[in-house]
Amino acid sequence: MTFLLESPWPVLFTGIAVETGLAIALLRTGQGKLLWWMLLVGVLTLAGFGIERLVVTDREAVINTLDAAATAVEDNDLERLLGCISSSAPRPRPHSRWVLDRFDVENAWIFNLEIDFNRLTSPPTAHAHFQAKGTGRDRRGQIPYNTYAQRVVVHLRQEGDRWLVTGYDIEGVTPRQP
Repeated sequence: MTFLLESPWPVLFTGIAVETGLAIALLRTGQGKLLWWMLLVGVLTLAGFGIERLVVTDREAVINTLDAAATAVEDNDLERLLGCISSSAPRPRPHSRWVLDRFDVENAWIFNLEIDFNRLTSPPTAHAHFQAKGTGRDRRGQIPYNTYAQRVVVHLRQEGDRWLVTGYDIEGVTPRQP
């Protein structure tokens, strides 16, 4: 059922299809009572759309955290980036400082996102697998290329009503402290 809460399209398409069917029936039969049914379907469709907008699923919350982190990196805003990282995460916090001190990031994209949840842990955890791509420049001028692309796995934990980053792995790279 969460697919109804993660996208407005199923509710809107269903509402439009039913409204179309009722409109055709109204035109063919001329029965005015069908207008009440059309009004009811319209109200239910709008209610479903409103509920979808109000309810934030875990998947949407993880996506919001990742999008906020990518935007903070693009803006070179360390404080906003640290707000997306758990205060108990040992590695991502100093690495984030190092990256934003060293690089002037122009763009950061996340695509081909897949999220796996583990609700059996306490608190619940998630792993977000995605392709990360960014453009920018090395402030020291030691790295000659300005585009970065890598497959990344970000580890998240639910803390309160937010999903925060607790760690990450970059495919093919051995972790090290900056």
